[in-house]
Amino acid sequence: MTLIQAQIQQQERRQAQQLKRNIKHLIHNELHSINTWWLISFHYRDHHSKEDELLQDVANLKRKLHRIIFQSRDKTIKGAGEYPYPRMLFFHETSHQGTGQFHTHLITEKLPQSLNTQYEMEALFHKRLPQKVKALSKWKSIDIQRINPDEPDYRRISSYLGKQTNLELIAIDPFNSDLSTRKK
Repeated sequence: MTLIQAQIQQQERRQAQQLKRNIKHLIHNELHSINTWWLISFHYRDHHSKEDELLQDVANLKRKLHRIIFQSRDKTIKGAGEYPYPRMLFFHETSHQGTGQFHTHLITEKLPQSLNTQYEMEALFHKRLPQKVKALSKWKSIDIQRINPDEPDYRRISSYLGKQTNLELIAIDPFNSDLSTRKK
């Protein structure tokens, strides 16, 4: 390896480390900008390794999830105006087994009361959504956890969700996530 190649590699390594730190910081700030409630990890059908298809499938999943949430809202509140959907943050990672297949981590705010239990969330992601969203795996594992809104937990989650960020892949999905808007 030549000196120039070594310098280029070192510069790329520094850029990747800086990017990873910045993404983890962004994730940490986003966690503070919403009322985090659930961390859900799910997989897609086999051979799901194209990022553009993934983004379309996540948009489809979000639309279907919004529809289920809207139908599950408290309908006794009359004249409440526009329905505020829970904010969602999507993070995508690739398989550790070298297949290049994606899986997704979703952080969402509290859902309507009729959906907001461990049992209902399990039913939603194991049964209802896989029937409506063809891209979701019907047999791979789904992990659903209640988020503890403590600072150490936010730091741990930020680190976990940003771990695969590199110059080729940024974990957070800016197209489908409900990112906070900054006031100027």
